[in-house]
Amino acid sequence: MYRLTERELSVSGNTIKITVVAITVTTILTCFIGLAFAQTPTATTKPANTFSMNGAISSVVLGMPPNTKTVDMSTVQKFILSGDWNMTVDKGNLTSFAANFYTGPVDGGITNHTHQLSNFRVNNSNIVPIQLTPDKSVSLSGILDVGWNGKKAWNDVHTNVVISKGRTIAISLADKDTQSHFMGQQIYGIVKRLNIQ
Repeated sequence: MYRLTERELSVSGNTIKITVVAITVTTILTCFIGLAFAQTPTATTKPANTFSMNGAISSVVLGMPPNTKTVDMSTVQKFILSGDWNMTVDKGNLTSFAANFYTGPVDGGITNHTHQLSNFRVNNSNIVPIQLTPDKSVSLSGILDVGWNGKKAWNDVHTNVVISKGRTIAISLADKDTQSHFMGQQIYGIVKRLNIQ
């Protein structure tokens, strides 16, 4: 049986150390290079200009003016907003946007009513086609009509709609255009379905 001398063991040990270091460095570089290339497809995905989506309105509006500095959450009046919304964009043009939701105080008061958002017209100054970004976000600004219990209440309300990452929606209605009905607060919801063509 062959026995390694002390010198052979020392050389053999150094060879093993160098081999282990080389394997470790190669593994780390391979991982970093793999991660860098794995990021590329997401970054190069094209925006979409034909898509539809819908979802749920699920929000709360606090019964206080927008300039209120301190809020006592135990006493401030709260209003539930619950309903649905939908949007369709065809070749960069908004073909429909609508929202219908119930509004009522959380204590079950007698002021329950419904709202309808309809007839959205995108700003004429915006000549860029509407596009869903690669991370599935889109922002619209324009005017729409707000209904109350199925009847027109406020026309030509300045509005911003923001879809974030294909998950949430925020609708901002100009406070002065709705006689402060929504207290200058955004209406929030979620995206339930997104169809990109």
